[in-house]
Amino acid sequence: MANITTTTAAAFIPEIWSKEIISAVESNLVLAPLVWRFDAEAKKFGDTIHVPSLTNLVANDKVANLPTSPQSPTEANTDISLDTHKETTFFVEDIAETQAMQNQMGLYTGKAGYAIAEAIDTALAALAAGFSQTYGTYNTAITTDVVLDSVQALDDADAPANDRVFVFRPDVKRDLLDLAAYTSSDYIEGKPVSTGSIGDLYGVSTFMSTNIYKTGTSTNNMLFQKDAIALALQTAPRTQSAYDLEYLGNRVTVDTVFGVKEMRDTFGVLVKT
Repeated sequence: MANITTTTAAAFIPEIWSKEIISAVESNLVLAPLVWRFDAEAKKFGDTIHVPSLTNLVANDKVANLPTSPQSPTEANTDISLDTHKETTFFVEDIAETQAMQNQMGLYTGKAGYAIAEAIDTALAALAAGFSQTYGTYNTAITTDVVLDSVQALDDADAPANDRVFVFRPDVKRDLLDLAAYTSSDYIEGKPVSTGSIGDLYGVSTFMSTNIYKTGTSTNNMLFQKDAIALALQTAPRTQSAYDLEYLGNRVTVDTVFGVKEMRDTFGVLVKT
């Protein structure tokens, strides 16, 4: 018997395209707001920011009938080189923009902006490898002793108690939740998705980010006080577009110029896991 099937009626059966999209997964961008910023200095001009140091003076005993002892410390500069220029570019032809259900320019402009922000976060995370103070062992779960030793390192360096942060990769968060010191009450429901924050650990704000450097089974987590590392945005991420008559479409570029630098080595700890 000859039946009308989905095969014979294929010309009458429409395909359905959802207006919703499956967007590429984006990692938490947490480091840029947590570090020492020199954006105002960077926006003026030049390719290097010189940040002078200031040495502590000492208290001397005053000896009767002898003059005081003037101190003349020799200071140095820490230089932040504005040497990184990142760009993300895409081109949308008119026909694609016209026929697509979603706004192609808008969708990919957002993704381009994210790519630039991720590049900044990744550059800051890479500075962890330069910290001379290290605790923990690669390919080994974090322990309470590692956490306490790391915190003590900042205490011994007289790092201010405020603006200290731990930044861990997600697998370390799983190990943290097994520590008695890090109970479920410290976990702030909902925040990890939007900000990367996963509560406090011994009074130190704790964040999670997949941008923390990892190679193989070696992870460079971070504990630092704000003044340990710096970010200078000379050109904040900007979006520029131009219409191309030859190719009939819009070329869009998002770019930024910035520099990162380790400023106070004793205010940072490389926490290995």
